[in-house]
Amino acid sequence: MGRKKLIVCNLTFDDNETIEEKILKMFSPENLINCFSEANYESYKKVIDHANIQMILNDEELMSTIFSFFENSLNTSVTSSKTFMHRNTLNYRLDKVKKLTGLNLKLFEHAVVFKNLIIINDIIKSFTEEE
Repeated sequence: MGRKKLIVCNLTFDDNETIEEKILKMFSPENLINCFSEANYESYKKVIDHANIQMILNDEELMSTIFSFFENSLNTSVTSSKTFMHRNTLNYRLDKVKKLTGLNLKLFEHAVVFKNLIIINDIIKSFTEEE
């Protein structure tokens, strides 16, 4: 009997690979870019190009706060302490994202969606830079 292999988007996964190895391979930026089709591109670009999304993505201070919040496991106390930011300031910035997008980054599911939005924005940027 041969080894079982799973093929997803031109990636081959062997049975002897750990789940961590499979996840890291599948969701690597290089693989996401390779799997990004033109049909997806237009749909995602419409969302990314929304004025409210662009307002957040182009606000360096706000994005820095969001990245710090993500790095600190969505913990407002730790994030405010490590960034020397008053907790109310952090909450104000997170509320700004919620007001503009409807995503409450304090909720794991919403944070994952926003993180994917950032990744997709980076992929779209890489596509437009290549042209």
